[in-house]
Amino acid sequence: IDLHHLQESLSRIIPSHLKVGPVKPIDSSGFSPDGADLVIYDEYCPDIVNIMGGYVPCELLYGMVHVVQTLNRDSLMEVLGKIAAAKKLNMFAAGSEEEETLHIPSFIVVSSTKYEFQELKNDIINYYLSKNIEYKYELDILMVLHKGIVVKNWREKRSFIALETNEDTFMWFFILMNEYLDARREPNIDFRKYVKKEVVYNEY
Repeated sequence: IDLHHLQESLSRIIPSHLKVGPVKPIDSSGFSPDGADLVIYDEYCPDIVNIMGGYVPCELLYGMVHVVQTLNRDSLMEVLGKIAAAKKLNMFAAGSEEEETLHIPSFIVVSSTKYEFQELKNDIINYYLSKNIEYKYELDILMVLHKGIVVKNWREKRSFIALETNEDTFMWFFILMNEYLDARREPNIDFRKYVKKEVVYNEY
């Protein structure tokens, strides 16, 4: 998977009010998790990334995309760990309970794998059980190009649905991903919280 090509492809299928790019997410506590190759965000203003020094405030995030070239057990464990960490954005920031429950969907795009889908689903569930990770920090959609998808089942905790969709894989990824991205919301962001400089200005 060429990251630039993937970015171009995603930019044409996400809602028009959103942008996608290789920028870094951050919350007002200064926490900025590694691992997301692309971030889907609300471009609050054309210069928002420059204003924030290459970062995007978590309040403007709509999704994070993780790319895995070859998915095996080791790379699966690694990407699931990165997602769990990234989903803790805003957890340590001071604010309301509503802010703390900010849900940022995570999507995994896989180029190739030898996994059978039943085994893949089992390994995902076993990873979360063995690490005792809360269900709100789990992946949302995993897509293996031209093979199939694994989708988080929100009706039950610790539950996933794996589908062998073959040539229809990208179509279903588009549909399911946009069910997460379609909810337009007003940016509720206080930029003062992101100022970390301790400067005393002359006041008159």
